[in-house]
Amino acid sequence: MKKTVLFTASLLTAVLVHAVTDGPLTPEQAIASFRLDPGLKIECVAQEPMVVSPVAAAWDEKGRMYVVEDRGYPVGPGKGKKPVGQVVLLESTHHDGHYDKRTVFADGLTFPNGVMCWKGGVYVTCAPYLYYFKDTDGDGVADVKQIVFKGFQDLSTTQLRVSHPILNVDGWVYLTSGLTSAKVSSPIYTNHPVVFCNRTDFRFKPDTDQFEPTAGTAQFGETFDSFGHKFICSNRNHNQAVMMQLKYLNRNTNAALADIVEDIPDHGAASKLYPLSDNITTSALHTGFFTSACGINYYRGTALPDDYKDNSFTCEPAGNLVHRDVISPTNTSFVAKRAQDGVDFLASPDNWFRPVNLATGPDGALYVCDMYRKTIEHPEYLPEATRKITDFESGKDKGRIYRITAASYKVQTKQFDVSTSKELCELLNSPDAWWRTTAQRLLLERQDKSVASTLKKMVKSGKIPEARVLALRLLECLNSLEDQQILTALSDKNVSVRENAMQVAEPRLSQSSRLTERLLAMANDSDARVRFQCALSLGELHDAKIIPALAKILDQNNDDKWTREAVLSAVDNHADVLLKTLLAGKNKDAAGMSAMLVELCRILGTSETPDKLASLLNQVTASNSDADAAWQQAAVTGIAEGIRVRGLVGKDQSPLLSLTSGDSTEAKLTRVRVEELVQRAVSSVKDANASLSQRLAAVGLLAQSEFSVSGKTLQSLIDPQQPAELQVAAVRALGRMPDADAGTVLVRKDRWSSYSPPVRDAALTSIMAKPRLIQTMLIAIESGDVPAWTVNEDRRTQLMHNKDESIAKRASAIFKDMQAGDRMKVYEEYKSVLAFKPDSKNGHAIFTKTCTGCHVVSGEGKTVGPDLTGIRNQPSDVLLLHIIVPEYEIMPTYTCYNVETKDGRSLTGLLAAESASNITLRQALGHEEIIPRSNIASMSASSLSLMPDELEKTMSKQDMADLVGFLKGM
Repeated sequence: MKKTVLFTASLLTAVLVHAVTDGPLTPEQAIASFRLDPGLKIECVAQEPMVVSPVAAAWDEKGRMYVVEDRGYPVGPGKGKKPVGQVVLLESTHHDGHYDKRTVFADGLTFPNGVMCWKGGVYVTCAPYLYYFKDTDGDGVADVKQIVFKGFQDLSTTQLRVSHPILNVDGWVYLTSGLTSAKVSSPIYTNHPVVFCNRTDFRFKPDTDQFEPTAGTAQFGETFDSFGHKFICSNRNHNQAVMMQLKYLNRNTNAALADIVEDIPDHGAASKLYPLSDNITTSALHTGFFTSACGINYYRGTALPDDYKDNSFTCEPAGNLVHRDVISPTNTSFVAKRAQDGVDFLASPDNWFRPVNLATGPDGALYVCDMYRKTIEHPEYLPEATRKITDFESGKDKGRIYRITAASYKVQTKQFDVSTSKELCELLNSPDAWWRTTAQRLLLERQDKSVASTLKKMVKSGKIPEARVLALRLLECLNSLEDQQILTALSDKNVSVRENAMQVAEPRLSQSSRLTERLLAMANDSDARVRFQCALSLGELHDAKIIPALAKILDQNNDDKWTREAVLSAVDNHADVLLKTLLAGKNKDAAGMSAMLVELCRILGTSETPDKLASLLNQVTASNSDADAAWQQAAVTGIAEGIRVRGLVGKDQSPLLSLTSGDSTEAKLTRVRVEELVQRAVSSVKDANASLSQRLAAVGLLAQSEFSVSGKTLQSLIDPQQPAELQVAAVRALGRMPDADAGTVLVRKDRWSSYSPPVRDAALTSIMAKPRLIQTMLIAIESGDVPAWTVNEDRRTQLMHNKDESIAKRASAIFKDMQAGDRMKVYEEYKSVLAFKPDSKNGHAIFTKTCTGCHVVSGEGKTVGPDLTGIRNQPSDVLLLHIIVPEYEIMPTYTCYNVETKDGRSLTGLLAAESASNITLRQALGHEEIIPRSNIASMSASSLSLMPDELEKTMSKQDMADLVGFLKGM
């Protein structure tokens, strides 16, 4: 007898008082313990032994469910033993929606974690491979076992692996990276070169030799809406939108484009959660945050009420719950709003409930894969003492799959009985996404061009926009698309249809004047996202005739960073034309135009001839008006930064001096104008009533000038009474100046002692970048002006191994007796502070002073290292471990890199972004250093954390106890 429970608000009390033991619950007990949104019901459709450790599910056209069982999680069966991961085929022989027949489809897998149906078989992700399994003799067991791709990383933990094969509307199958890099090749398509995926996901077109990196860095979770927009998640980021494809990011080699992913929740990337469980890694009945976000699903079914359409769901197995967001378009992006305050969509007081993945089934219901484990943590992330007492085995023989529907929903037993391709086309109009995508898949598998005429009609007359997009995309994949269908779709009333039509039009623009003219006109489209896509698509023309359209798009959305990035990616070699167009317009002083002009002029600085730059500088500074100062500062800063990056700055000269050093009348006039602009910047910096953004922009210009001109002003900003961001900007500006005095002022005894940790880190970063400044600092240490202990261990190590022998020798003499040695011993010594009574108020002050330059807690701080919101979920000894030994565990996305540049700088930071032409290093306070690949002499990953060692030396033991207490008590 199957048990169905309908939840109402009146059951909440019963849930809260439910007596949950430390042992496992039966499925019936588990169902009774759930808190679920009112008006819904939840059923267990498969349970142990029918299914064990389920992590992914997919249905074929016969309604059979393929389930991936990651039985070996977290570390496998042990050395010398056969892998135990399986793919099983579950069937409902009674067609009642409950699965009663199990067949092991494929076994002997290490850590399988994703599945997708294709041509009567399934693709399965199991690093380092993507497999294809198929049963050809009808016994339910795969006899075809083929490696389609290999080279995905399998050296990281089982939580960091390729996963989630999903067919998108464009006919490509997308896979997550697992936050790891990969060198992907195919044993089938041996002529295809190896594909390198660095900080990217992966995609391929089935049964073709097309495979490539794709935008996004998903961990265990990706999903798509019905129009191809991709959403991803990772442990601490539960809902991110991927904003553009890599081809757009990489095509303009002079543009320093960094971001392509955006956190979209309005309630924070990590998000406050409302668990009911008293988990062993959390405070009792705490209010937690995401620490294990995974399995994101954009719901597109019909078995839930209409309010659940365009909702996303994300699993949080550590908190024993599933979170729900309502997604809406906003400008060029999306916003995810919490569906309900104070509660989550599905939660249980049962610590064993471990939802890890979600899927929408043939019946339109939302399915939950529950691994049902006592512990859902990887041993490598725990201190050894905690690891020894943690039970990783209990639950390895269990697992459940739940179905969630509206309370009034009745089980659908309709079978997918379609014999002709034309009938498949009709199913594209289904309100249920599973039926649409299954019809799409079968049409792609068949490659039946006889349906082209039907699909062409559907582009215009499809009953729903989802059908019109699929018809358009299928025509493209069948090589049966004509310009007329694209033109029809470009005029569709639905925004997403128009957006897809632009993408489909791109390869044809150079050959079709009709399509080109239509896209140029769409620069005035009423929707911001369409205009955003218009800029991206027009860039595929590589023609100056798109510039007026790009300017129009900017006029309407210059305050939107994604619009600015789209335009910068599209401008190609016509940045000068766009600059001229913008300066002739009326919006050059608009809110977002300064940011645009900095980047646009930086492109010019990195690409134009010195004579052309002199002419541009003369044009930009022609006006002598306070009203124009803001945009002029931005433009001049950009040009100066461009020539600095390019290496055109003369020895011992500032960029501004190099730009204005000519003897011609025009050069002299420009020099006077630039000097006046710098003086306006000085005034702006000193103006306490100016906004922080205005003052920072002014510092950006002063950083391009000489120490004799702006040094005194910049020094005045390095004052505890000034905002930390302004102090750091001033330190970096001084560090970049060629004058010897600029470095000397950074290591003055009175100044060094007053530096807060972020400011001191910025000073050390600036000093470490230049050999001359390093020598200045070493002299200051030898004289006692700078305490040697303020140089953290990883920097001491770098100095003692510096390629300049004189620096290495001098540093060794200073630091050789100071190396910290075994940091684990320090950790053991400091464990006594866990018994101290913490003062959370003082702990907050310590955190603000020491940690906010790189970490965020509840919206406070800078995003460099991991967001610590919700870190309270970790035991106190784990928190102390990561403070004392920062490199104990470094997630791949937080790997620190050391970069030596050809112009003599040494830079360290996190690899925030990379394109074909640039990399971006992120340093303390979120500062980003953009480095052209052409200027990289060497680049290497470090085994050390960007977070400094020996943080304990900056505080007392009681302070350390207070800091841990604050983090635990947030």
